[in-house]
Amino acid sequence: MHVVKNKHYISSLEELYKIIDSLITECSGHRGLIYNVCDYENNNLMPSLGRSNRKNIRRVEQELLSTVRVYGGHSLNAHEINDWLLMCLAKKQGFPTRLLEWTDNLVNALWSVCQSQSKDCINIIKAIDYHKVSVFNSPCDLNRTQIFNVADCDQQEQRKDKWYSIHPFKEGGNDAIQPLYDEKEYSNGLVSVHILPSAKVNLIKELTSMNVLNEPTEYIEEKLADLKNEAHVDGNQEINKGEGNIELQVNTHDRQLEQYGRKYHQDFDFD
Repeated sequence: MHVVKNKHYISSLEELYKIIDSLITECSGHRGLIYNVCDYENNNLMPSLGRSNRKNIRRVEQELLSTVRVYGGHSLNAHEINDWLLMCLAKKQGFPTRLLEWTDNLVNALWSVCQSQSKDCINIIKAIDYHKVSVFNSPCDLNRTQIFNVADCDQQEQRKDKWYSIHPFKEGGNDAIQPLYDEKEYSNGLVSVHILPSAKVNLIKELTSMNVLNEPTEYIEEKLADLKNEAHVDGNQEINKGEGNIELQVNTHDRQLEQYGRKYHQDFDFD
């Protein structure tokens, strides 16, 4: 295992567990650890709305939530609809939001990064400020990052291990979102675990031998074959991110609100 400050490079489950064990001992008083899977070079823990080049993204967000309410609201009970739920629905459909997705299940996070040709990093933070979602506390008024369980506000969410962090707009502005790095209580404890392509095959084999995966045997064998081919890429080279991106089904969407009766496309111009 190679370590550079808070960046770790692993090639086995044992090395990963050593990192997790050391972090868990520091979690006294917190709710535990949560994990975010990403492409480290292109995702610096900034939500998708914050990476937009639009001006006044606060207004963009409000118009997006209003549109989701119109196109998706009639499928829900009126008393269930609030900005928290609308934001979750927008995120689920692939629209830009102030949300980042996390899981409290380490195995799910590791499997997700190992079976992906584009993702190579697991970010780990302590769930310092768990936020119980309430319709009386609008996500539009936050001044610090909050973490909440998705199933708390979306009753149709099947994954109980799924969490979102919601990130505030920078103080006094409408054009920028405050990244996690700017909040010391999170950034000081942030750990990034990098997994090179050459290590993914062995990690999947280890996961498979533990019988913790629900994937069909044929799928795992196919995935191992894909990763063996991928492992020929030099570990210091960037994987081609435009081809063959294979993601868990739970993270793929048609990016339209067509199941609500009318189609609403992601490239709709809010301006």
